[in-house]
Amino acid sequence: MDIMEIKRNVNPFNNSVESGLRILTILNEAFPKSFDLQNLVYLDYLTIHSGDIDKTTNSLHPAVPYRSGEIMIRSSIIEKGLNLFISKKLIEKLYNQNGIEYKATENAMPFLESLEENYSINLQENASWTVNNFSNHTKQELKTIMTPKLTKIDNEFNIEILQ
Repeated sequence: MDIMEIKRNVNPFNNSVESGLRILTILNEAFPKSFDLQNLVYLDYLTIHSGDIDKTTNSLHPAVPYRSGEIMIRSSIIEKGLNLFISKKLIEKLYNQNGIEYKATENAMPFLESLEENYSINLQENASWTVNNFSNHTKQELKTIMTPKLTKIDNEFNIEILQ
């Protein structure tokens, strides 16, 4: 495999490093609380696309068409990110009566505080907003909150396409 082939296979967005960093940031904001994978999928979407749920907040990523479909594919990407950050001792995997949950370790905060890029700062702000507004909701409550918003987003883009 030559260097050009390797470069084409690298995805700078939604890879295990980026998704792991987002999840680490969410878990750090919720520390010492832990979440299962499905809750993290919802919290990750809310952190990235907060403007979809609350128009007074700024989304971390741009509003692209059909972004609601991200919910369907996000769990495998997040799981890879979790495993990466578990291997670096920044996230801990817990086995409890709720099943498998994930929690930030005490190493997470110093690591995140060392990040000074605008993206990291905005990520921490959005993760804080998400945790403050949605971390106490069950999976079913989050689904109930998000489903009408995601349907509306898809419909808005379908209408734009038709015009």
